[in-house]
Amino acid sequence: MSALGQAALAVAQSELASGIHGGGAPWGRFRGPRVDDYQRAVGLALPADISLEGHPWCAAGVFWCFRTAAANAVAPNPCPRTPGALHMWELSPLVARRQLAAPGDVFVLDKGKGLGHVGFVLAVSPDGQTLTTIEPDTNAAGSTTGDAWGQHLWKPSDGVRGHLVGYIEL
Repeated sequence: MSALGQAALAVAQSELASGIHGGGAPWGRFRGPRVDDYQRAVGLALPADISLEGHPWCAAGVFWCFRTAAANAVAPNPCPRTPGALHMWELSPLVARRQLAAPGDVFVLDKGKGLGHVGFVLAVSPDGQTLTTIEPDTNAAGSTTGDAWGQHLWKPSDGVRGHLVGYIEL
């Protein structure tokens, strides 16, 4: 578990506590003041008309949290700058990839057909089978394309949310 990962997790917890979400009039799906900030941080272009749809934002939210934590620590941001969850895994250094989770790590799910989802590991059960996570672009039901930050308790081994690719310790 890295100090910067813990700091990024704290930023994510703050976003969750602040109720940051996307969508809702007058905003289009995957849009909102802070959600647009996340997307711009990874270089995504957004329509000027805020009622138009944006992009899925889980990877952008994770990147933004690391960027914020790194700026606060006056340190380089090790998180790959990408809007793609699976691309984040591909761009992460091999030495940062893990198969066992620790708090502050980024989990990476493969949903098939090139789609993925990422979020932060908050806690791991003593047997290592159950995670508590904080995730951007989810909902109360645990969707991997929702409209808000959320906290979930789940078992990666059941595959319900997608295939677990692994964890990134940044």
